[in-house]
Amino acid sequence: MAVIITSIFLMMFQSTLAFSRYTRQLQSLQVITSLATPSSLICHQRHAIGRLCRSSFSSTKVPVEVSPSDHGTLPIKDFASSILDKRITDTLQSPGMNITAPTPIQAHSLPLLFERHDIMASSATGSGKTLMFGLPLLNKLLTIGKSIPPKKSNNGSPSALIISPTRELAVQTANVLNNFDCGISISLATGGSDTRQQRQTLSNCNILVGTPGRICQFLDERKLSLQSIDYLVIDEADRLLDMGFEKDLTRIARSFSRNSKRQSVLCSATFPLGVQRLAADFLNQNYYFVSAGKVGSTQSLIKQQFEWVDIYAKGKQNPKVTAVIKNVERFWSDPNLKMDQTSVIVFCNRKDDAELVGKAISNKLGGKRRQVRVIHGDKPQSERNKAMEDFKAQKVSLLVATDVAARGLDLSSIGLVIQSDPPRDIDTYTHRCGRTGRAGRSGEAVTLLDAKSGRLASGLVDLLTEAGQSDSIPSWLRGQAHINQAKSLEEDMKINAGSLATQVDSGSDDDVHNEEFSQQDFRRTAAEGSYGVGKDTSYRSFEDDAYSDDLDVDMSDIVSDENFDIDEQNLADDQSPVEDDLVTSERIPPSEELLRAIADINGSTISNMPDKAVLNALSRSSQKLRFEYIGLFPFQDISPLLMTSSSKDSKDDRIKILMVAEKPSIAKAIADSLSGKRGANQRRGISRALPVYEFTTDRFAPVNGQRCLVRVTSVVGHIYSLGFDFDSQNNKDQRTDPRDYFTLPVTKKEESTTSKLRVVDHLKALAGDSSHLVLWLDCDAEGENIAHEVIAVCRRAIFSKASSLGDDATRVHRAKFSAITPKALQDSFSSLEEPDPHLSKSVDARQELDLRIGVALTRLLTWKCVGIARQRFSSSTRMISYGPCQTPALSFCVDRLREIESFVPERYWKIDLQAKLPDGNSYSLKWRVPTDDAVIDTRSKRGDGNEEGATFSHQSARELIERAKCADMIVKQVTQTSQSILPPNGLNTVALLEAGSKAMGMSPKTVMSVAEKLYSAGFISYPRTETTRYDPNGFDARSLLREHCSSAEWGRVHRIYFERGRQVSHLTEARIVEIIPYNSFESCKQGNVGGGAAWRVYEYVVRNFLGSLHNDLQITRTKALLALSDSDEAEFEIELVTVDSLGFADACRWVLRDVGAVQGKVDKDLLQEGQRLKLVKAGIEEKKTMPPRFLQEHELIRLMDTNRIGTDASMAVHVSNIVDRGYVMLVDETGVALRPPRPPSQRKNNLPRQIGRYMVPTPLGSNLLKLFGHEEDATEIESPALLSHPSIRRQMEQEVKEIAMENIEKDFCLEKNLDWFEKRYTELERSLTYERVGKFGQGLRSSNDYLRYLAKLGAFEPKINTPNKGKQTKQTQQKKHNGTKKRQNYNHKSKKGNMKGRTKNKAHEHQQNHSDNRRTL
Repeated sequence: MAVIITSIFLMMFQSTLAFSRYTRQLQSLQVITSLATPSSLICHQRHAIGRLCRSSFSSTKVPVEVSPSDHGTLPIKDFASSILDKRITDTLQSPGMNITAPTPIQAHSLPLLFERHDIMASSATGSGKTLMFGLPLLNKLLTIGKSIPPKKSNNGSPSALIISPTRELAVQTANVLNNFDCGISISLATGGSDTRQQRQTLSNCNILVGTPGRICQFLDERKLSLQSIDYLVIDEADRLLDMGFEKDLTRIARSFSRNSKRQSVLCSATFPLGVQRLAADFLNQNYYFVSAGKVGSTQSLIKQQFEWVDIYAKGKQNPKVTAVIKNVERFWSDPNLKMDQTSVIVFCNRKDDAELVGKAISNKLGGKRRQVRVIHGDKPQSERNKAMEDFKAQKVSLLVATDVAARGLDLSSIGLVIQSDPPRDIDTYTHRCGRTGRAGRSGEAVTLLDAKSGRLASGLVDLLTEAGQSDSIPSWLRGQAHINQAKSLEEDMKINAGSLATQVDSGSDDDVHNEEFSQQDFRRTAAEGSYGVGKDTSYRSFEDDAYSDDLDVDMSDIVSDENFDIDEQNLADDQSPVEDDLVTSERIPPSEELLRAIADINGSTISNMPDKAVLNALSRSSQKLRFEYIGLFPFQDISPLLMTSSSKDSKDDRIKILMVAEKPSIAKAIADSLSGKRGANQRRGISRALPVYEFTTDRFAPVNGQRCLVRVTSVVGHIYSLGFDFDSQNNKDQRTDPRDYFTLPVTKKEESTTSKLRVVDHLKALAGDSSHLVLWLDCDAEGENIAHEVIAVCRRAIFSKASSLGDDATRVHRAKFSAITPKALQDSFSSLEEPDPHLSKSVDARQELDLRIGVALTRLLTWKCVGIARQRFSSSTRMISYGPCQTPALSFCVDRLREIESFVPERYWKIDLQAKLPDGNSYSLKWRVPTDDAVIDTRSKRGDGNEEGATFSHQSARELIERAKCADMIVKQVTQTSQSILPPNGLNTVALLEAGSKAMGMSPKTVMSVAEKLYSAGFISYPRTETTRYDPNGFDARSLLREHCSSAEWGRVHRIYFERGRQVSHLTEARIVEIIPYNSFESCKQGNVGGGAAWRVYEYVVRNFLGSLHNDLQITRTKALLALSDSDEAEFEIELVTVDSLGFADACRWVLRDVGAVQGKVDKDLLQEGQRLKLVKAGIEEKKTMPPRFLQEHELIRLMDTNRIGTDASMAVHVSNIVDRGYVMLVDETGVALRPPRPPSQRKNNLPRQIGRYMVPTPLGSNLLKLFGHEEDATEIESPALLSHPSIRRQMEQEVKEIAMENIEKDFCLEKNLDWFEKRYTELERSLTYERVGKFGQGLRSSNDYLRYLAKLGAFEPKINTPNKGKQTKQTQQKKHNGTKKRQNYNHKSKKGNMKGRTKNKAHEHQQNHSDNRRTL
C-alpha cells in the first residue's frame, strides 16, 4: 500500500511539473532575450514551481541510492538550513512558491554538489533535476560575487554551461533559472532562433544554456570561449550520447581550459549501463552515481502487453496497421473506459510509417468525434506545436508520432500507448510507456514485436518482472530472451578464448565485482581505471605482442573446442538474479498452434527436455513457434541447443582463417572477390559496425589445398594511438614540467572510436579459434602499422592454436594489393607475404618523435605566450602549438610573407601591340625588350621569367609607340619547330593533391577524403602512394581502356584508339600510372560516383589515366620575327602553336591551354617572310611592379614534398592544421577570406566568385616563428631557429626511413633526434625572456587589420566593385560602365526585362572600343 501511495504522489508531482513546463514554454524566447523578466510572468512561474514542489513533498519516501556509499554526507531536510544564499532561499520561500523541502534527488545530490563533487544523477521525469543542478550553480555564482554581468566583449566567456538535447528543454531550463532574479545573466544558444540575437547576448552572460549544434557553431565562429567554464551540466545525457552527439560533446569538452577544476553534472531519467560508460568519460573517476528509484524502470500501474506481428505475412494490408487499428477499436469500445483518459498515442520509428499509420487510422476511425494528427521531424515546428496543443486540449483523440514525443509529454488523459514499431532500445521503450499512467492513474501499453526485435527481449522480460507482471510475459518473448542470453554468454566465451595472455593493462570487465558500488552503477563490474576523464587504456605490452618472435604462451590457458562445452551446473551458477525468477516450477501452457505443430513433427506432445529435431523443424516452419518452444524450458536446459560453439554436433574440421581489412567496405569487396560464384554469407559479430563475411575455399596456399573456413572482417583505422603513460590517479599531466615529455614513458592506448565499437573484443572473439591470420590492410607505412596492431590483438590466440596443433608453419600473412578489383585481390591472395615489422616500427618512431617534441614545445610556448595571445590576437586561442611538420610548413608561408613585406615597387611601362594576320584575326605581338630594361614577372612567373612587353625605360616605350603610329610590321624571319610532348606521368598522392587544390578549388584534406571514399567504393586504386610507377605484372591496360569506351565524355578517342589497333606495348614501367580508375563507365556515371567533388576527382583521375596510355601530343611552333617598316631591326616576335596530333590531349584538354595552342585550325604557312602586317592596336600603360603572390595550397604541397615534410598520407593534414590552429588564413586573390562550402540550395548568387586559395600567415603565425628566430640565418647547428627550418625535418624523415630499411635501430634514431631537440628546447626556453615575449605580443593584431595592411602593400589583386550608387546621373554611370573593360567577378542574375538594355550596351561598348583603337593608332 505504501508503494502505491508513493507512486500516486510521484505521478501527481510529474503531472504538475509538465503543466508548469508547458505554461513557461509559451513565452520562453521572450523571457530569455529580455533584460528583465516581467513581474507577472515571474509570479506565475513561482506559483507553478511552488505547487509542484509542495505536491511532491511526500515523495521523499522514494528509495535513493548513492554510489559509492562512502560519501559521508547527509541528505538535507529543508532549504532554510542549507548553505544556499539568502537571496535563493527567499525566492524559494516567497509567496506563491513556498518551497521548503527538497525532492529526494535534490536532498541527496545537493550536499555532494556543495562539496564540489561530480555526480551522475538518475531520477524520474519531473522529480526536480533542474533545481538540483541549478541551485548549486546559482549559489556558487552569488557566493563568488558574479552577480554583476561581466564586461562586454566581442566573444562570450560564460562561467557555466548547460547542454540540452532539444531547444524546448533548453528554453525550459533557462526559464526555471530566470525565476531566481539574482542579477545573473542567462543566455540561450539553440537552433530555431535568431542567430544574430543570440550572438549579442553571449557577450555578457554568466550561464549559457544551449544545444550541442549551436554551441559548436559559435565555437567555430570564435564567438564563444569556454576557457572560463567551471560548472558543466549535461541534461538528458543518455539521449545526447545515444543520438550520436558524442562527437559534439567531445568537441565542446576539448574547448575547456585544461587547468580548471571543473565540476560536472550529468542527469537523465534513464541511464543504462552502456550509456553510463560513455557518460563517465565526461566526469572525474571519483564521481558519485545518485539514483532515485529504479533506473529505467516502468510503473506497475501500467499494464504492458505484447503482440506478435508477422511482418512477412501475405496480404493487402500492412499487418502492423491492422493490429494498431484493432487495439484502438478495442480500447475505445471498452465499456469501462474512463472519459477523462481516452487519448491514444501511437509511436512509429520512421516518418513514412507514421504517415501511413495515421492515414489508415484516420480513414478507419477518424471523423469529427475522433480526430487524428501526425507529428514527426519533417513537420514544420508550428504544425507540430498546434498538434500538441490540440492533443493536450483533447481536441485530438489520437496522436501518431515518432520519438519526438517520447519525452517531455506529460498528460494524464493518455490511456493507451501503442508502439507500432519496436523501440530502438529499452530506454526508449520506458519513455514511450511513461506517456500513460501519469499522476497515479493506471494505463495500458501495447507493443508490437516481430522476429527482428529479439535484441530487446531480455530487457523487456526484466522490466516486466520488476513491475510484477511476469505472468503476462509470452512464451515466445521468453524464448527470444533465452537466445539473447545464450548469444551474450557465447560472445564472452569467445572473447576470453581470444584474450590469452593479452596484457592490456586496463584489464577486462569479466569477473570483476566491486561491492563498493551499487547494482545500478556500471562501475560495479568495471575494472578500476577503465572509465572517467583520466581512464587508463594503456597497452604496455604492445611491443612484445606485435613484434616479438617468441611468445610465452601458457598452455594451461589454451581454450580448445572441448572447453566450450557447457556445464549445466556452471550455467546455473552464472545466472543473473532476474533469470532465476524466469525459471518457474510450472511450465507456461503452450498454445494450441504449437501443440498441433509438434504433433505434426513427432506425433507426440512436448517432452520435459528440449528436442533438437523439434527445434530445427520449427525453425523452418514458424519463427514465433520456435521462440515459444524455446521459452517453455529453463535456460540451463535449452542453452546447449542455442550456443553453436558449445554444441558437439557442430564441430567443424575445416581450418579457420581470419582476414582483417581496414574498412568494412573493403572487407566486403575481398569476400565477394574470393568467395566465387556462391558468394559469402554475412553475419553480425561482436561489433555491430563490423560485419563478418564467411565462405569456404580450398585455394589457401599455406595449407596445400585443404578445406578452409574463411572469415573476413575489418577495423576502422588505427586501433591504438600513442600517448604518455601517466599515473591517472595523481593526474600528473597537469603538473609535469614540459621538459619531462622528452623522457616520460609512452604507451599505446585504445582509440575512443575503437573502444566504442568494441573492435578489440570483436577481433579477439574471431581469433579465438582461428589458425591463420591474413592482413589486408592498406599497402603503405600506416597500413603496415595498423596491421601490427591487429597482430598484437590476435597473435597470442593464433599462436596458441598453433601450439596446440604442434605445427610450426607461418600463421600470420600479409596481402599486398593496390586496387579493389577481383583480379587484383585474387592475385594477392595467391601470393601472400610476411608482415614487415621494420616498416611498422618506422611509423612508431615517427609517432613517438612527433608526440614528444610536439607536446614538450607546445607546453612551453603555451605556458609562456598563450596569455598575451588571448589578449592581443583572439580570446579563443587555446594554445600555441609546435609540430615537427606543422612548423616547417608554416615557415614556407612566412618566408613568402617576408618577400612581400620587403618588396619595393617600381614604375614600369607595358606595351600592347596587336597586328592583323592574313586570316583576318588579330594577334598580340611580343616586344623583345632589352635585358637591362626587362621587368621580372613576380606574379605568374611564366616563360623566361620576364613580363611580356614591359620595360623600365619610359623613353624607349614612348619612342616605340610613336614609331608604331605611322608604320606597319614587316615579317623578317619565319621558323617552324616540331615538338612532341610526352603524356602525363602517373598520379601519385602529391600530384593528386596539387591538381585538386589548383584546378578544382578544393582543400588537400577534402581531396584526400574524397579519393579515399572513391577507393573504398572500388572506383579508383589506392590513392596514398609516393610513386608514379605501377607493377606491370597482371596489369591489363586494354581491358581498362575498353571499359571506358562507352563514355559519352571521353569514350570517342578510345574507340578510335582500338580501331587503329593501337597497342600498349610502348608503355614503360615509368609511364604506367599508380592511381588508376576501375569499374566500367556504365557503373561509374556521375550519379553513381556521387556528383560534385567526388565526380570532379574521379573525372580527373580517369582523364589523367587515359591520357597517360596514349601517344605524345604533336605540335608545331611557328615563330616569326617582325620589325617596323622604318627599321630593319627585328624588335618583335609572334608565336603560333598548331596541333598536328592531339594524342593524350584528347583526354587531357587542359594541356592545350598550357602550351598556348590556338583554338581551331591554323595554317602553318600563314606567315611568310616579307609580309606586311597592319597594326590594329598600339597602346602604352604605366604600372607598378607588384610583390609575389602568397603561396597557394598546391604550391605548399609541392614544397613540402620537395623537402620531405610529412608523408603522402599526412601532408594534407599538416596543411589543414596550420589553418585550423589560426596560424594561416585562406583568402582569395583579392584578400577576402574564403567562404565555407555550402550546398547549392544555400548558396547566394549575388556573392562574388572567389578565385584562388592563398595561404596568408596570421599575425600569430608570423610572430610565432619570430620567437624561434626564424628571421635570423640559422647557419649554426645550435641555433633555435633550426626548429622551424625544413632541413631538420627532412633529415629526421630520412633517418626514420633508415629504420624501415633495417639500416639503423629504432632506439638509436629516437635517442639521437630527441637529444638534439631537447638541447634546442633548452635554448628556446632561455631565450623566451619577458622582453621577447612582450615583443611577440606587440606584433599581434586582428586578422582583418592585418589583411588591410597587406592590401596596402599590393599583396592582393584589386577588388572589382559595382558602379557607385552615389549622386551620379544615369548618363554618367552608363558612360563609366561602357567606357572601361573590367573583369567582372560578380554573378548577376539575368532578368528578361534587362535583356534589351544589355544588348544595346554591348553594341555601344564595341563601337566605343573601335573608336578608341582608331584614336590610339
